Amino acid sequence: MRRPRQWWLMGVPLMLALTTAAAAQTDASLLAQTQARFATRLASGQYMRGDCAPVTLANWTGIDTLRCRYTELGASAAVTLLLPDAARLARWTVTACRDARASSMVACARHVEARIWRASNAQFAVSGFVIEPKSVLGGSSQEPYCFLFRDGVTIRTATVSSRAPIGGVCGPPGAESDAATRAFTYARIASTTREELAKAPGAPALRDLQGLAFLDAVRTEMIQAWGNERNRLISGAAIADKERGRFN
Repeated sequence: MRRPRQWWLMGVPLMLALTTAAAAQTDASLLAQTQARFATRLASGQYMRGDCAPVTLANWTGIDTLRCRYTELGASAAVTLLLPDAARLARWTVTACRDARASSMVACARHVEARIWRASNAQFAVSGFVIEPKSVLGGSSQEPYCFLFRDGVTIRTATVSSRAPIGGVCGPPGAESDAATRAFTYARIASTTREELAKAPGAPALRDLQGLAFLDAVRTEMIQAWGNERNRLISGAAIADKERGRFN
C-alpha cells in the first residue's frame, strides 16, 4: 500500500517541472507577440517625443531620461520623459498578467497593452507640462490644456495648477521646481491609482500612498522597474482590472 504512494510522491516534482516549463514556453511566445505589438504602436509615434536630448536628474540617476520640447493642439511645452522600449513594456505586461493570475494570458496582455497606450502612449512624464485637450476635465472642448506633472503624476504647487496655455505656451517653466502641494489621482504609464498600486506584490500599503507620498512611491517603482521584469504600477492595475472582470 505504501509503494503507490511513494511513486506518486516521486512524480510530483516531475509534474511541477513540466507545468513550469509549459508556462515558461507560453510566456516566451506571448512576450514576443506583445513586444511586437508594442513596437508597432511605438513606431506610430508618441506625441511628446519631439525635439529631445538626454538629461541627467538627481532623483533619476542611471535612468535614461530625455528633455523634450514639443507642440500639440497648437500649443508648445517642455517636459522630461522616461520612454520605455517595447521589450520593457512587454516584460512588464506579461509579468503583470501573471501577477493578476489571468486565466487567459493573451486576453490580459491585450487589455494591459491597450490600457497603457490609452493612458499615456507609454510616455512617463518625469517633470514638466503635458498637453491634453480640455475635454479630459469634462465637456467636449478640444482646446489645449497644460497639466503640470512630476514623477508621473499631475500635481499642483502653491502658485500653479493645470491651466490653459498663455500665448500658446505652457508654463511658467519655474513651476517644475516649485514644491508640490497636491498630487492627483493617476500615475502614468497606466493611469494607476493609489488603490491599484497597493494591490501589487510587495507594493506599499494604501495608507503609505496618501498625499504627496504617492509621488515618491511612483518614482521609486519606476526606477526599480527599469531593470526588472515587474513594474508594480502595471501589475497593480492588472490585478484591479481582473477583479473588475475586464478580462478572465
